[in-house]
Amino acid sequence: MLRNTGGYHSKLTHTSQHTPTLYYLYPMALNQSNHPLITIITVVYNGAAHVEQCIQSVLTQSYTNIQYIIIDGGSTDGTVDIIQRYESQLHYWVSEPDGGIYQAMNKGLAKATGHIIGILNADDYYLPDALQTVATAHQQQTANIYYGHMKKLMEINGKSYFKPAAPNLSLMQQTMSILHPATFVCKKVYDEIGGFDEQYRISADYEFLLRAYTKGYHFQHIEQALTVFRMGGVSNLNCDSYREGYQILKQYNTGHQQAMKQLIGRCERKRRLRKIINTLANSLGLQRMLQRRQEKKWSH
Repeated sequence: MLRNTGGYHSKLTHTSQHTPTLYYLYPMALNQSNHPLITIITVVYNGAAHVEQCIQSVLTQSYTNIQYIIIDGGSTDGTVDIIQRYESQLHYWVSEPDGGIYQAMNKGLAKATGHIIGILNADDYYLPDALQTVATAHQQQTANIYYGHMKKLMEINGKSYFKPAAPNLSLMQQTMSILHPATFVCKKVYDEIGGFDEQYRISADYEFLLRAYTKGYHFQHIEQALTVFRMGGVSNLNCDSYREGYQILKQYNTGHQQAMKQLIGRCERKRRLRKIINTLANSLGLQRMLQRRQEKKWSH
């Protein structure tokens, strides 16, 4: 289930009334034999703080047969100005209000023509050889979906802390057990089973991957970190992802619905505890103590 939404985390629907800005440009490179065209889609809303790092991580990949699409939800914080600086290197971009992150992703999918498609949130970025690694895996394995590892990034007091995150496909029928920002899907899968189900506001990525998993598409594990995933703050805990996960497990009748219901309860208790701790810390001036606690956790 999606935790980081690259600028959408502060607003799931957009109500600004900007006139849509629409651009069609050329792919970065022509398709080459044995070098599949890879489409990358970035969705963003008011993500000026990190979107440039995200964009640069795509445009500076060692692999060059890339088609880059950016879907902006009508940002007002300078995001559009940043996108415009790179427009000559984009295949397509648009800035207009939309119905949320998954509608934005579906817009990007409608414009994608690459053989393989990756979705990179505006808060995250690819490691330098990520797309070359995916292309090589496809040349060797010809699977339908490729999924790799990630590095989680937490920024505390101006310092960056990284932790590895590994997927486990065997748990797919219990929870979102692979890492969506490090997952690449062949276009034929989207063509055959559709895109993201927009009734889910937080966990439609899980529903899509579970749908593909239950239909028997071939998932190929890449044992390498491909993406850096930027974590939220200490109070960033959204139990709605578990609630949607419960609905998805019911929809597919995986037999793990009850376990997910228990996770909802644990999440709510943890959220309430965090709220109490943060309130006490703010009233007693102990924010630095919480930061040191976080630093200790992430430095190991």
